[in-house]
Amino acid sequence: MMSSKTIITAVVVAIFTGSLISWAVLKNPRRENPRSEESLNRLAAEINRRVPVMIDKETELLPAVGAEGLLTYNYRLVSYSVTQFDATRFAVGAKERVTQGACNRPETRDDLLKNGVTLRYSYYDKDKQHIATIDISSADCGF
Repeated sequence: MMSSKTIITAVVVAIFTGSLISWAVLKNPRRENPRSEESLNRLAAEINRRVPVMIDKETELLPAVGAEGLLTYNYRLVSYSVTQFDATRFAVGAKERVTQGACNRPETRDDLLKNGVTLRYSYYDKDKQHIATIDISSADCGF
């Protein structure tokens, strides 16, 4: 079974990396609707220029996907199989940490969440089998 410390590390690194990429790309001079499919596809394309990339020894950032009102970050836990997880427990623990990170970081909170963009964090095992998906919206942040 995967340790809680490993889960926490993977989630924190994923949040931090996704936030930095979002912030860097959204700070462009073009002011368009941040919820639009066009805007989020552009953001995903910028992220995808740098992936796949290892963001720590256990977590790989995979291609992101933009859709109307939704930005999906995909992560692969390269050392673990889905059979090593209690997917519900992982999702509950990850949801709390991902929410705190997304809601407390000005770049994700102000540029994405407050503009109605839902952030989706999808986690996969070493064989790209789905483990859990966590959605964060402005309501999760209390606004």
